[in-house]
Amino acid sequence: MYKKPSAARGVRQTYEQLLKANLRPQVPAWLRAMRRVPAADSLVRDPSYFGTAGRLEFEKKRAAVNAEAADGEEVRAEIKRSLPEGCVSTKHSKRQLRTRSTRPPKIEFPEDRLRREFYKNHPFELARPRILMEVTGQTSSDWSQLASGRKQVTGEDVIRYQYYLMQSKGMSEQAAYVQATEEFYKVRGREEVEAKIARKEAQAYGARMLEERPFSAHQLVAETREIRRSVKAFEQRREEQKLRNVVSEKMFAAAGETA
Repeated sequence: MYKKPSAARGVRQTYEQLLKANLRPQVPAWLRAMRRVPAADSLVRDPSYFGTAGRLEFEKKRAAVNAEAADGEEVRAEIKRSLPEGCVSTKHSKRQLRTRSTRPPKIEFPEDRLRREFYKNHPFELARPRILMEVTGQTSSDWSQLASGRKQVTGEDVIRYQYYLMQSKGMSEQAAYVQATEEFYKVRGREEVEAKIARKEAQAYGARMLEERPFSAHQLVAETREIRRSVKAFEQRREEQKLRNVVSEKMFAAAGETA
């Protein structure tokens, strides 16, 4: 990224050139002020000419295809816009009149297209909670299998696995998508079965599932009453234990005196 030259500095330099060429009669007051306090650099930043855009393999292939298509369109446009002899076209194209944009170049990778297709067919995967904690700290993963040592399989794992099949196995995008989603459905089915078994085991031990049978007002009152009874019984047992400790200490003290 580099800064654009200040427009205010250009105004001062242009006016000084006009003064040197005797095209202005006198020096204005604002020019003296700008000489003493020069204008600051512009805060607008343009994309750098030293970026890496267009150097990746898939970008080069895409650029070659676009160039061939553009050449064909230019040939058809020249044939269509051919003028009679002696006529000159003065119409400017929109591309020539368009000002230079200060936006950064759009960065797009092959996984972005796969990501849009997957989440278009599976929108509810975006609402599924994800584990963000790093357990091992490894930055590289083995994508030869979808669920190879991962505690949680997400949509991003499916996209990486599909891209791995396309690059390493030479599969088409559709075939890799079918295989990746098929294994993904198996993982999701296994997770649902494990959750059902865990729920049944918890119910067997007396747990109550809130989403299946919510608490009623009568049940809440009864459980509050039981909690109070339990607290009262605990306090009584603690007082009894204190009395026993006091009695036992007195007995030991009396036995020591008699001895």
